[in-house]
Amino acid sequence: MSHTRKSMKKKRGLKPLWIYDGSPDQADLTVAATTLTEGGYVIVIELANGLTRLAATRHPAKYATSWHQFVKRYGLPEIARMIISQPHLRYEAIKRGIAKALAEHRDEDLDAYRVPVEAMAEKAAAVIDALAGQ
Repeated sequence: MSHTRKSMKKKRGLKPLWIYDGSPDQADLTVAATTLTEGGYVIVIELANGLTRLAATRHPAKYATSWHQFVKRYGLPEIARMIISQPHLRYEAIKRGIAKALAEHRDEDLDAYRVPVEAMAEKAAAVIDALAGQ
């Protein structure tokens, strides 16, 4: 893979923040669905057109499959890369916090962000660190 994995770094003594970085086709082999008591995942998505999206879900593989159906139905760009976080109980709040932090980069027409995926992952890491500890 040509992309860097700086976002996959782990802090000393802690679990890595991101548990998957790669193709949506392989995500289900590494990341299982969570239960209600485990919370859910925050996903940073790089689209084939270079834009990025955010998602919060308990089922990453189902999310990718649903997106693929939207692609076929509406001609949207495919998912090129997914970066999936550890499960968090406050995964929806974390997604909203990331979206708020990146509001100036949002493309309203496309429901996506005009920011490189690595920059979004770094911003997401800061929000996750702030909100997950509360």
